[in-house]
Amino acid sequence: MKTILVPFDFSTYSLAAFKTAQRISDKSQAKIICVTVIPSEIDWDLLADEAKQKYPQLMEERQEAIDILPNYMKSVAPAKAQIEQIVKIGVPFEQILRVAAQSLADLIVIGAYGRGYVEGNFVGSNLQKVIRFSSCPVLAVKKALDGNAFRKIAFATVFNPAGKLAFEKILPLAKLFKASIHLLFVNTQSNFIQSSQAELEMAEFGKGHEQFVIHRHVYNHNDAEQGIREFCDKNGIQLVGVVSGDHSHASMYVIGTTETLIFKSDLGILSLKA
Repeated sequence: MKTILVPFDFSTYSLAAFKTAQRISDKSQAKIICVTVIPSEIDWDLLADEAKQKYPQLMEERQEAIDILPNYMKSVAPAKAQIEQIVKIGVPFEQILRVAAQSLADLIVIGAYGRGYVEGNFVGSNLQKVIRFSSCPVLAVKKALDGNAFRKIAFATVFNPAGKLAFEKILPLAKLFKASIHLLFVNTQSNFIQSSQAELEMAEFGKGHEQFVIHRHVYNHNDAEQGIREFCDKNGIQLVGVVSGDHSHASMYVIGTTETLIFKSDLGILSLKA
């Protein structure tokens, strides 16, 4: 892991994301890039310098953020490593993803939620759109995860070939923290399979990864998301990886397991795509 991107909007949630990124950086020596976006429907990157002069308020807000950020970050979260700070103007999720692509970010750590969030208005939020469109893993946190939070990682999915591809992306993080991995299948009435079959499917995920401590769990519950939350609570797990579907071409975005867990729990949710 070489580069971690943290969207920063001065909220307590984005500060939690930054502190979480610091924990990962301390282990991996990864570079941290903080990106702060001044919200606007204008695509600032495409404007000529002359055209930008027509928006003095945006220019003033951008300069204010540039001036404030360095000392502010040092005061709230001192870091040994140098932090790159980028201030952009535009649609927040678009700018976040643009910087992630340009910097070849290996991971986005994002606060859930932040400035501009309205209670109950998760659909269409910048957080949801970052998860939806990001090509790299996205770790959403409501509170800072310390080193102990990374000692156990749950991985909850249907254990099929797509899930296995996503599982591979959780291994670098598990290796960094020498974490035990808890493969979890929540058995529901609507998606019921025999425990023996679930065990066999999970066993396939562990093949070739004998250097990791991998546990397999089948947990019965009538609701998959609630089952994940209950399992993590009973086992003292604060971080769970979930395979997020590719909705990039969908005309409407349906709330899935990833979003429900973020919305209804205080867990750190690592969104992974196959």
